[in-house]
Amino acid sequence: MIYAQESDTSDARGISWVPIPFAFYTPETKLAFGAMVIVSFRLSEHVNSRPSSVTASVYYTLNNQYDFSLSPEIYLNNDRFLIASELNYAKIVDKYYGIGNDAEEIDEPNYEARNSFIFLKFQSEILRYLKLGIVYELRDFDVVDARKNPILLSGSQIGGEGGLTSGLGLVLTYDSRDNIFYPASGGYYEIAAAVFSEILGSDHNYTKTFIDLRRYLKIADDQIVALQVFYNFVGGSTPFYDVPQLGGDNIMRGYFRGRYRDSHYFATQLEYRIRVWWKFGLVGFIGAGDVASKFSKFELSKFKYSFGAGLRFRIDETELWDLRVDIGFGKNSSGFYFQYNQAF
Repeated sequence: MIYAQESDTSDARGISWVPIPFAFYTPETKLAFGAMVIVSFRLSEHVNSRPSSVTASVYYTLNNQYDFSLSPEIYLNNDRFLIASELNYAKIVDKYYGIGNDAEEIDEPNYEARNSFIFLKFQSEILRYLKLGIVYELRDFDVVDARKNPILLSGSQIGGEGGLTSGLGLVLTYDSRDNIFYPASGGYYEIAAAVFSEILGSDHNYTKTFIDLRRYLKIADDQIVALQVFYNFVGGSTPFYDVPQLGGDNIMRGYFRGRYRDSHYFATQLEYRIRVWWKFGLVGFIGAGDVASKFSKFELSKFKYSFGAGLRFRIDETELWDLRVDIGFGKNSSGFYFQYNQAF
């Protein structure tokens, strides 16, 4: 069951907001109920300036999880500066199967944790479309109850009881998309690397790097093809909860996020998007990816594959905001997802 109420309010200052009550089901959360508010505004007088936005959401699940999230993304000085952040507090009932692309099923994978997370990004334009900046990440992860999970109870897992992680790094972004919410042309290419160190107050010393490459192509009226290549890797004493995790509601849909995790995670996906009638659109997607202890350890024969389809409902015709519902299938697994805006 999914319910979303369209309600778009704006004033003379160009501020628009959309409140959305919702219900959804995913492999990670099971059945959940919540609400979100998306606020959009422009701080630049330039006619083609990018919209700033603030998204706030809260939900509760029937397996006694809850999640509070606030995500501002602010463009300043005719888009020359970007300030973005993510603030999150959640009670998590998750599953952990260990490290590796062939981690076996276990009878008692569940554990309970509380997660407090702050992510900050500041970037300044150095050339047209190109921004350079800094990122900071702070996470307080507390494994409240390992339950009967044998891996966490063994005491051998890095971060098995939780801990504080604090990391600082650099981020370089080239963003030529024609629209940040529903791009039909251009690309988004980003690389970010951060160091987590005791000097910054972290309980664990490690590094984390993201490479996110996206390209968008309009092939006909109301038809778009989108391609993403994603690579995430860590080095050092990385706690299990920050080891790259395959799956979720954005990439490799159809796999429980974290069912497979390891130091290196590579994935790619292709999505076909078409507007069909009134405010409705459809998508189809395929993807492939895997995790490995080293880049040289990736084996094409062991890659996981995903495919699926989704429904889109346009809630803001000016900024091109969509609600999305996807169903994804992987090897012996599937997932049903409700979110706002595109997967990538």
